[in-house]
Amino acid sequence: MPRCEIKVFTRRLALRRAFRIAHGSYAFRESVFLHLSFDGRAGIGEAPIVPYYGVSTAEVEADLRTRLSGELVRRAVDGDEIPPEAFRYAVSSCAFQAAVLSLRRRLRSNAEHGIAESALSPGADSVPPTSYTIPNDDDVGSMVELAATCGFRRLKVKMGFENDIEGLRRIRERLPDAILRVDANQGWAFDECIGKIAALEELGIELIEEPINGDEHQLEQIAAATSIPVILDESVRTVEQLHRYVQRAPSITGIVAKIAKNGGPLASYRLIREAHDLGLKVMVSSMIETSLGVAEAVRLASRCQWCDLDTPLLLAHDPFVGLSYVDERPCFDAPPGSDAADEVRPDGELQSFIDALAPIPVDC
Repeated sequence: MPRCEIKVFTRRLALRRAFRIAHGSYAFRESVFLHLSFDGRAGIGEAPIVPYYGVSTAEVEADLRTRLSGELVRRAVDGDEIPPEAFRYAVSSCAFQAAVLSLRRRLRSNAEHGIAESALSPGADSVPPTSYTIPNDDDVGSMVELAATCGFRRLKVKMGFENDIEGLRRIRERLPDAILRVDANQGWAFDECIGKIAALEELGIELIEEPINGDEHQLEQIAAATSIPVILDESVRTVEQLHRYVQRAPSITGIVAKIAKNGGPLASYRLIREAHDLGLKVMVSSMIETSLGVAEAVRLASRCQWCDLDTPLLLAHDPFVGLSYVDERPCFDAPPGSDAADEVRPDGELQSFIDALAPIPVDC
């Protein structure tokens, strides 16, 4: 019988600069990682901890440690379906799906993958350019300088603060040709958002992401009041929520797919496919994640209209290698056909830590 090992560990990820959004300001984030070894091969998945989602690092660690079993790993590696109901939290399911998919890629050829899994290919030639995130800052000059020096033409400006229009206006004045996206992270009140639409249209904004924490009726009024596409992030995590907004807010242009939010790469793939069937556009995005988590989202990017996968660039140190940004597009370093093709792997320091880590005692 093939030998398998399960390891779970946490890493604190320091940020290059304070990440200030409407939900809070952060100097670091944490991710829980799941390392699966099976038949001499290994796969890793990432569960980013999102403070405003109300699930702690300890809860996710416990979810993975108590619910994983050798039998579950064997069934997932051998079969085409990875049951999301196996875990309590979406981020736990995400880490498991990603680790198992990584294992499958190492154990089999693409031709042996299931239909849904085969759809998760990098498609590097058609990955849209990613935006670069500009966090909010009381020092507007600092925001403008970051926008001007980050090296990206597409900028996602975090809003939902007092005088945020002024900051956006100054970025536009400095960078008249930049493609500006606005993400309020539900930070605007309904009336405030309606009042800012004219200014946003004047500034030539490409899209507005998750403007308010409101109901479908309010979001429909906002989307119907502007020619700027309005897309939903926090509001849509499941296919059921997607259908509700399509029915009750038909002026919404699209949604944001995040593998951590949706429960994993396969769950996000299904959500993207359903959104397209309903006539919506999709932005593929991520939480604050390492190259490991973002790499799984890159596999979905060629199927999406917008890409927002810059978060490894926001970290002070990324403990994984194998993903780069070329012409503003995230891409894998290793060439197709090589042993490391389309894979992101731990750097030397992290690999040494993983090797020394005691596995969870399970019957494999």
